[in-house]
Amino acid sequence: MKVQSYQKILEMESVASLKLEQDRKALEKAKNALYQEKKFITDKLIIYLKSETNNDYFSYKIVDVDGNVADILVKKDSQIFKNYIEEKDFLSRNVEELIDSRMFNNADEIIIVDLNFDEKIINLSYLCDSLSYQYLSYSETIQEKLSAFLNYVIEKNISKR
Repeated sequence: MKVQSYQKILEMESVASLKLEQDRKALEKAKNALYQEKKFITDKLIIYLKSETNNDYFSYKIVDVDGNVADILVKKDSQIFKNYIEEKDFLSRNVEELIDSRMFNNADEIIIVDLNFDEKIINLSYLCDSLSYQYLSYSETIQEKLSAFLNYVIEKNISKR
């Protein structure tokens, strides 16, 4: 003889487990939209910033004094790059100080696009999170352009998955 209340609990458990698995897959899909091919996204961002701001940027990788590896965009003729990064083995300070308005008047010379992540994959959450930083030294224009670019890339990747 079956215990009806026990059967009901088993059914509830089965439904809840199925729903949990569906939610886990949906969450994974959403998170995957943040991980993109680094070279492709960086190249597209450089082109986008050129068209939107009429400034030339190039991609560069640096290691800081703490061992952090950062992928950055450098504005052509950047004094920060020339004085602190170019022809040096490593940056003699923490790389995130470059975008801290209390440390540098960055004037959009250096944009950190990724920090301590995969060589070939960019984690867009770093750049998204940095746009919320209280002491971010990027201009309002660059913040708006980066936000628009990130929204487009993330939305496009959510919809195609």
